[in-house]
Amino acid sequence: MRRNWIMVNLLLAAVLLVSACTAAAPTQSGQAGEAAAPADSGEATAEEGTGGTLIVGRGGDSVLLDNGAVTDGESARVINTITEGLVALEGTSTKPIPWLAESWETEDSQTWIFHLRQGVKFHDGTDFNAEAVKWNMDRWRDPDNEWRFGRTFEYYDIEFGTDLALEEVNVIDDYTIELKLTTPSSVLLNKLAESFVFGMNSPTAVQEQGDNYGTPAGTAVGTGRFKFVEWVPDDHITVERNDDWWGEGPKLDRIIFRSIPDNSARFAELQAGSIHQADLAQTDLPAAQDDPNITVYIKPALSTGYVAFQQCTPPFDKLEVRQAIAHAVNWDALIPAFYGDFGERAGSFQPPAILGSNPDITPYEYDPEKAKELLAAAGLPDGFETDFWYIPVIRGYFPDSKAIGEAIAADLAKVGIKVTLQTEDWGAYLDDRNQGKFPMWMLGWGSDNGDPDNFIGYHFAHPVGEPKAEDCYNNDELSELLIQGRIVADLTERENIYKQAEEIVHEDVPRIPVVWATSTTVFRNDVKGYTPVVFRDWYEYLWIEGQ
Repeated sequence: MRRNWIMVNLLLAAVLLVSACTAAAPTQSGQAGEAAAPADSGEATAEEGTGGTLIVGRGGDSVLLDNGAVTDGESARVINTITEGLVALEGTSTKPIPWLAESWETEDSQTWIFHLRQGVKFHDGTDFNAEAVKWNMDRWRDPDNEWRFGRTFEYYDIEFGTDLALEEVNVIDDYTIELKLTTPSSVLLNKLAESFVFGMNSPTAVQEQGDNYGTPAGTAVGTGRFKFVEWVPDDHITVERNDDWWGEGPKLDRIIFRSIPDNSARFAELQAGSIHQADLAQTDLPAAQDDPNITVYIKPALSTGYVAFQQCTPPFDKLEVRQAIAHAVNWDALIPAFYGDFGERAGSFQPPAILGSNPDITPYEYDPEKAKELLAAAGLPDGFETDFWYIPVIRGYFPDSKAIGEAIAADLAKVGIKVTLQTEDWGAYLDDRNQGKFPMWMLGWGSDNGDPDNFIGYHFAHPVGEPKAEDCYNNDELSELLIQGRIVADLTERENIYKQAEEIVHEDVPRIPVVWATSTTVFRNDVKGYTPVVFRDWYEYLWIEGQ
């Protein structure tokens, strides 16, 4: 039987582990020069082929195309083609490389100077310069900024909303910007490399469009290789090549991101050739591997699927209840049933490739009798009823969330916990989760830059005594550890900090890590120039044979 697949070099795991902490040393400077493409940007060259329209099939629509105001992958996927940040990550590692900033320097990791690339323009003709950088950063960091339109810049608030904050953003001259942090940071460059968060938007476009900016009624305007064309809600988003981009490329004429919610329909369209790339359910991957016209690219596990609880909603405020659920479900049986070879039972919250993932943590064992004892200890010997929310889109960490939710519900029923499965539109799901409306829910997280601050830190590094609304979970010791992890530069010290944090999360059970899921990218073979990279698809190097 033919197996058409490519496994990305597993040495990436070692690269991630080291570079997550060595990318930003306490005193450093970036190297001036042209921003680098991935180490191997693909087998194609400009002479071999160019052009074509790439059609991407995805399970859900984007929520908003406004950097920093969203955290979902479908929004990030499109934003990354339109906007760019000061820094990027090298394609096959987490090493920060120059991008819209040609170089940088710092003496103390607290005050940073960035020297900007000259001659760059936004898609609407607005100049990219230090004033534009300051305008974007002030919009992200100031809750009272008039150009926020009432939006919450959640990702910015997570990355810079605790003891590490952007205290000042100062224009030195037209192409030099100074950033002053409240504390030294060993991870600033990796944060700024998250282009879907810290990519630059045209101040002119935002001001002209108002609260339509980044929505189907408006546009998104960056400096990137592709320009926004249109957004038909729940149908497609189209971007086209930016012929005035400051670098070389891209090769594609345009990209169409189609929303195809049904897993079977999406796979059928990939097989028929009406789309070129697709997010597939794990159950469809073996058939895709056997299709001579399709290649499945498999990357190391950089995401965790989890079940979470709202601890301000009884009975989830009781540790015994959360522990009971951890013991009541046969998590080990879920992996072969729904993931096959593309997932591993999670122990620690972070997958092994992320610094601080703790191999000494043993997952909660399947023990229904223990679960019943814990429920009785919590004063619930007959169990209880609750809603259980599952995601409405396909993700590697939950490839068939409804079926997985049903399997979890069946096990919980055996110990007296009756759950009613619920879901809703993806955008509404994320909003309601963020507001703490779900008592129990499924979600997952994939690393955006390879650093633990972007993984366990993203979820739990809130200010001491100020729990996030989504889960109402508070542990001051954990908060202090994770805030310290952002400051420390020493590799060993950081690793120990995050291992301690993992132990606290395991003991408190604010989340039950279910699976470390491998990431797959599936293309038809007429798409040329693709080389798997760690954190996103480099669409700019692709071209379509025969178009």
